[in-house]
Amino acid sequence: MAEKIKERIKGKQWLILGSLWAAYLLSFVARLVWPSIMPVTDDALGFSVTQGTSYITAFYIGYAITALPGGILSDRIGYRKMVLISMAGIAAGTALTGTIGSYELGFVYRFLLGIFSGPLNACCLSAIADVFSERQRGFATGILMTSTSLGITVVNSYAPTLAESFGWQSALFATAVIPLAVLVLCFFSLKGNVSGAAKESGKAGQQMSIAESLKAIVTSKNVIIASLVGMFATGATWGVTNWANLFMTESVGVSVVTAGRIAAIYGAAAFISKPVIGIISDKVHIKKNVLAAICLFLFAPALIAFALTTTEQMLYVTGIILGVSAFMYSVLTNALAVAVAPAGCRGTSAGFVNLFNQIGSLSAPMVLGGVLTATGSYQAAMMSIAVLPLAAGILLLFMKLEK
Repeated sequence: MAEKIKERIKGKQWLILGSLWAAYLLSFVARLVWPSIMPVTDDALGFSVTQGTSYITAFYIGYAITALPGGILSDRIGYRKMVLISMAGIAAGTALTGTIGSYELGFVYRFLLGIFSGPLNACCLSAIADVFSERQRGFATGILMTSTSLGITVVNSYAPTLAESFGWQSALFATAVIPLAVLVLCFFSLKGNVSGAAKESGKAGQQMSIAESLKAIVTSKNVIIASLVGMFATGATWGVTNWANLFMTESVGVSVVTAGRIAAIYGAAAFISKPVIGIISDKVHIKKNVLAAICLFLFAPALIAFALTTTEQMLYVTGIILGVSAFMYSVLTNALAVAVAPAGCRGTSAGFVNLFNQIGSLSAPMVLGGVLTATGSYQAAMMSIAVLPLAAGILLLFMKLEK
């Protein structure tokens, strides 16, 4: 049957996907470079641990603010322009952070870096929905999402070494140069203007107003479900990711070096799982929301197993299992964010869902810290967020997708 004919990805599609992947990767490298060199910067600048950590919060505040507006602008002026603006802003924000002489100025620069990074998720997902067919989007989204895991490995492969050898500023300046090269690549490879969905919406081909777009989003049951799923699931993922090293050293008692090695394997497992689940979702006759729910139902017991691990040897096993399950679902939920979008609102929908993702990312560490303070147990803290992927999986089953 015609619908079963394999759709091969063409050369131009590969070029566009590669450009989007590079842009998304560099956005993660830019956001993670500060945490990777924080031990050096705190000493050099005389910052307390709280001050250094607040720069991470500054980034996420800015990111959350522009997640939705960035999606709206992607629908209105086109994802190509928004990607170029984001990459230029990321380069500038990173370079400026390397010039700071006071805590307050650095906080402002990290906030601005978040402002320019916020729209990129919606732009990339909107572009994939525009360039790839329904039978190709799972794989394409899976490839795009590998950049989030690879970013952890890339930034830690050079930034701490540069900071130790040539000063912390060198790590930031080196990170600022690379996005400029990606900007040039995107300038020539991305041709998208307003998304295809946007062109099809509205009466007589007119574009929807911002108010109409927002109304369409907030009245869509599927978009609301996708947003809540993102808040719960993403919160669990980044909560456990940010706390994994701390848990391994403080609860299990392994060395910092060993914890870093296990965390690297955890990231590698996540990296491999993303394109694999994307291919599976394109091949099997299971709706993406159901498949995503299954992945999330596997995430919860994997998290509990990791939290109950008491030996170094078993951490290598449970760490791999957790790495796969903690990120695998994200390929499907990101694809769903644009799949359930009302006509003309792909970027807006992706931005709206990503806003809730960031709320989850900001809230989960607070939950972990609160449980740790109340119980004094790292195990109890880690297990407390296992309910989040379960709730997200249940919500996904209420999503109704068109055939």
